[in-house]
Amino acid sequence: MCGLFGWVGPSSPTFEQIQKLRGATASLSHRGPDHQGEWLEAGVFMGHRRLSIVDLSDAAHQPFVSDDGRHILIFNGEIYNFIELRDELASLGHVFHTRSDTEVMLKALVEWGNAALTKFDGMFAAAWHDRHRNRHLLMRDPLGQKPLYWCDTGKGVAYASEMRALLELEAVPHRLDRAAFVRYLANACHVWDETPVAGIHKLPPGCVLAIDNGQTRVERYWDQVPGQNQLDITDDEALDEFERLFDRSCAIAMRSDVPIGVMLSGGVDSALVLSSCHAINPQVQSFCVAMGEADYDESAKAHIVRDYLGIECHRDFVLDREGIVATLDDFLAHVDEPHGDPGFVNAMFLSRQVRKDITVGLAGDGGDELFAGYAPFAGLGPLPLLRRLPASLVDGLKSLVDLLPASDGYLGLKFKARAYLQGFPGDNDIRLPLWLSTLAPEQLALLCPSLGTEFFRRHAGGGGLFDPVARLPSQLGTASAMHHMLYYYQKIFLPEFVCAHTDRAAMAASLEMRSPFLSLPLVEFVNRLPDRFKAEGRDLKVLPRRLLQRRGFPTAITAQRKQGFTFPLARWLKSSLRDHVAALAVDDALEGLVERSQVANLLEQHFSGRQNNYRILFNLLVFSAWRRRYPGLEIA
Repeated sequence: MCGLFGWVGPSSPTFEQIQKLRGATASLSHRGPDHQGEWLEAGVFMGHRRLSIVDLSDAAHQPFVSDDGRHILIFNGEIYNFIELRDELASLGHVFHTRSDTEVMLKALVEWGNAALTKFDGMFAAAWHDRHRNRHLLMRDPLGQKPLYWCDTGKGVAYASEMRALLELEAVPHRLDRAAFVRYLANACHVWDETPVAGIHKLPPGCVLAIDNGQTRVERYWDQVPGQNQLDITDDEALDEFERLFDRSCAIAMRSDVPIGVMLSGGVDSALVLSSCHAINPQVQSFCVAMGEADYDESAKAHIVRDYLGIECHRDFVLDREGIVATLDDFLAHVDEPHGDPGFVNAMFLSRQVRKDITVGLAGDGGDELFAGYAPFAGLGPLPLLRRLPASLVDGLKSLVDLLPASDGYLGLKFKARAYLQGFPGDNDIRLPLWLSTLAPEQLALLCPSLGTEFFRRHAGGGGLFDPVARLPSQLGTASAMHHMLYYYQKIFLPEFVCAHTDRAAMAASLEMRSPFLSLPLVEFVNRLPDRFKAEGRDLKVLPRRLLQRRGFPTAITAQRKQGFTFPLARWLKSSLRDHVAALAVDDALEGLVERSQVANLLEQHFSGRQNNYRILFNLLVFSAWRRRYPGLEIA
């Protein structure tokens, strides 16, 4: 796990410019506290910050140069199957001088070119420079576990693991993207290739960016649509193969030369990870957050898992109001890109605590996106009926739901009912974005009227609110509603909501986090399974639950309902965090972006208990704090 920064331009940078490039690299020191390296040649600067995980020697430092001096690589992430790839490459005549996965990655790229990218089982963002061809290639892993930002300034292309490094450069535009801001308010993150800054892009998952003679070209090297090329497979065969692939994934993800442990929530996914890791190494450590408020505390379930497996080394960390406020303030002060998941705060707190004991953690990210584990999948059952109802009747249902009392608990009845009805009217391709949106498009139009009503139409494309859906790489066509949802979750929600908060929270503490569910062979197998192995009615995440049952886990674990990794934000915004949000209605950082009277209305509704508006308020709070760090940003 490391940090990258690079610059590719038409001429060599001056000494002053080199110092700026070095400073931008140094801004990523939290991602790689162990070493800073650079490679510089006419028109190319490649900077690297290293967190040493595999092969701790100086020989594994980056940038890594090939034996003949032609190829240079900087790399953030881990290639878990590097041992198998090294053996294969050795059989082809390659000689290795380190035990690092970095050397394996570079030799694989030289040997197989872009075809190597689907041989890598792991997570990565990397830059590869070929001096003979004067070609620079940026690449991001298929599931988007590692971030990579880039910007074509007109005078050169800059790229980095975090946006903060790019904003160190004067040549990078400092203009806010108004449309991207509104889509962030809806999604609680910047999705697909968008960022809050016009001109700065994220390289989408499964893509490469070729930089040739000043020209940039994005190409996709991996894509898979859930439900296509389905396997003809029995229940026992599916369970056996899932268990084999999952155990293999956990085994290779545990390869490390530094201490490693498992993040245990007590949920289905983390229980499976710990189960497989404990079978491989009975001395594996586990860590858990115990929440100060009972209705958000999952530590009791974590203890059931721990006791059932006989884990000898387990630690709980209590996150109370004081800890939340302190961590939230720190998060708001350092967030690199606005991100509205309250679970970010929990993840940052846990990362800092466990970093005292381990350098690598394993988590259950990806299980819900592969196996239909989220609440909206349970809403597919009544979907055909709702689609047939007249619009007037749906509006009547929405009015009735508004009369229900609001709840500050996790996913209360009114909260879920409002979110579900928010999806109507709407086509399959935008149903899930509507369900997940913090507010209905019509409410967002009142909050941000400067974009005009056309922007908020309930249709994909046209540069509007749902434009990222229209730019997804594959055409789903007549795919089922479940496949539409799985595809959206895997292409947009997983990389930029789930993986983003895991990566940034962990890296703030110089901790590497790995996700065994996101092994590429496992993902490709699960996506070809028939729907019955994922969701049947309200029974979600079918196959992982069956594996837990096979392993004899108690019913309290196998039959539990999903609970998100979060804290009582809605409740605390009325009390200990009230001062954090009360000033939003007069916040200069939001001037010109939102209608202040509408913000005041959202605050009043929430404080009075009439509506639970915590999601949109938190999104505004995070964005405001982020923008105050860059006062020179103008609205494009």
